[in-house]
Amino acid sequence: MTLCGVLQTNPLFVYHTRPNKGVPIGNLTSQYFANHYLAGADHYVKEILKIPAYVRYMDDSVLWHDDKETLLRAGLSLNEYSATGLQLTLKPFCLNRNAHGLPFLGYLLYPERTRLAQRSRKRFIKKLRLYEENLLTGAWTQQEYQAHVLPLLAFTEHAEAREFRKRVFAGF
Repeated sequence: MTLCGVLQTNPLFVYHTRPNKGVPIGNLTSQYFANHYLAGADHYVKEILKIPAYVRYMDDSVLWHDDKETLLRAGLSLNEYSATGLQLTLKPFCLNRNAHGLPFLGYLLYPERTRLAQRSRKRFIKKLRLYEENLLTGAWTQQEYQAHVLPLLAFTEHAEAREFRKRVFAGF
């Protein structure tokens, strides 16, 4: 089972760029503040609640557990900790089965493994074809080609995608 949640900041504690507007999305400081401020919630989930599988990216978080009741208690406890300890409010969380994985940042997350989402696989192939075309037509040098391909490969290395990469490169 998975428990998905998104944190909402308390408007009293948000930096304001204009009335009722906080730090703009994409602002580099928002990433820093999210990681710094929510580190306490990360420790709470792992060390106090002892949830075995937990992922957070910025203000999106996912908890996994085999027992539905344990997961619900953890969600309520995290909600209380966020409200009192961090002065944050959780949006209503959702409870899901994880048989098909949870789509998250271009991956499918499972409690014990990470796979590439189908959309990421298609995007990988499309970009690799474009990059190869740029190299073969002379639009890019070897260095430019390498500078584009290496991050593309790095993204796939966070998932169980070795066989996928082999199949794709065999077709080029």
